[in-house]
Amino acid sequence: MDQEDVARSVAAYGETLAWAPPTRGHPCQQFASDMRRYAELVRELRPPWVLECGTADGGTALFLAEALDAIGSGYAVSIDNDPRTPAISHPRLALWKGDTLDPAMIADVIAFTEGKRGLVLLDDDHSSDHVLAELDAYAPLASYLVCEDTLMGNLDYADGPHIALGKWLRTHPEFTPDPEPVPSNHPGGWLRRR
Repeated sequence: MDQEDVARSVAAYGETLAWAPPTRGHPCQQFASDMRRYAELVRELRPPWVLECGTADGGTALFLAEALDAIGSGYAVSIDNDPRTPAISHPRLALWKGDTLDPAMIADVIAFTEGKRGLVLLDDDHSSDHVLAELDAYAPLASYLVCEDTLMGNLDYADGPHIALGKWLRTHPEFTPDPEPVPSNHPGGWLRRR
């Protein structure tokens, strides 16, 4: 993403029209353009599974399950340690409660993947230490990885996913930046396994 596109993303961050509409009434904390890209990735990759770290209101998780349903295969798991559970359900979606970095949770995710690679979205605790640990834990499972909210680096946040991703990418040549939508909350965070 060039500087002009980043500037467009920063400007769009404050515009409510750029944000995705709710999925069946459940808010999606994503730009509409990012949601379209998720749907394109599901159609293109036909992943056996999608992992979302960070459920929030559940709109994105529900959207991902519906995208998998549209291709007729795959399951989504969304993990969050918030004790509130969104009132969403879908036959292709499981909502798990807990810390994404708990060794037992990581083991559960590995068992769920059944040795197959899928689509991984990292969008919960945005501290760089946490995101870096999630990258180390979950990137080996990914055929495609989205490190979300890297736009924070252009919004004057001293810490965040952008810091973790910059460190991590230096030692992980197996992933390469992929074309991203504009605007995007995740500039530089769309990563395809080589």
